[in-house]
Amino acid sequence: MAKKVQITLTANEGKRLIAKAAGRMPEIQNRLKNHKILLCGGTTVSALSEELGFGPLRISGRIDASGTRTALKKAKAPHNLLLDHGKGQNVDSSIQKVAESLNDKDLVVVGANAIDPMGRAALAFAALGGGSRGYALHSAYMQGVPMLILAGINKLIPDLGAAQAHSGRAGIDLSMGAAIGLYNLFGPVITELKAFEILFGVEAVVIAGSGFGTGDGTRTFVLRGEEASIQQAWELCLGLKGAGVSACEDSLFTCVGGCRHCQRHVGCYYKELAQGED
Repeated sequence: MAKKVQITLTANEGKRLIAKAAGRMPEIQNRLKNHKILLCGGTTVSALSEELGFGPLRISGRIDASGTRTALKKAKAPHNLLLDHGKGQNVDSSIQKVAESLNDKDLVVVGANAIDPMGRAALAFAALGGGSRGYALHSAYMQGVPMLILAGINKLIPDLGAAQAHSGRAGIDLSMGAAIGLYNLFGPVITELKAFEILFGVEAVVIAGSGFGTGDGTRTFVLRGEEASIQQAWELCLGLKGAGVSACEDSLFTCVGGCRHCQRHVGCYYKELAQGED
């Protein structure tokens, strides 16, 4: 007998849901022991790293209430974690070499800062060329390495093409945080909607979003499916309530303007403000 329930998840709760689903996907499970998986750290991929038993990742760029920012300092935890036949290795200092060593049997897992209704996805970069990760991702594409993209439905924008036409490091006169460009990502996009399907075989539809208090950024879903599956989904989501952000704690502190990362960034109001105070 089919059943319908209504569920509300914060952005962090949704990320944990996506991570649980990704961790069970054959694309992940079949490669864990026999091949390589490169986890490129963002908060959703960090949640996957935790789900797989490797701990949280270091977070660099982030979009918070103040704008497009970066970490205040470089924490010791890996930002890019290579899972090589089931063993984790910090490859921050060798990500380009690692990317060039991957092949079509391996996998790159990355988050996204923008997805659109056409299934397109992009990652935001504030450094020229996307820094070491940007060049590494491009190299992985050239090697034919498949990619899995983890992104909550709160990353949905109307049109990625229009976004790319108007974004970019150059030409932005002033920015709340570093001016960003968008880097195209290609591969399956796993949102909460797909996660519910993977985990429970149920249909999920977004019916509302919230911007109130601690519910800022939440999404409300209606789930429809067989009663036993819906019950399992309900219980898991109850267990996710209150979930926090997945990240190495030391990397949660945000640049205040004028930090060592600022030399790579352009357009940042906070950097200009800090320099004006000297």
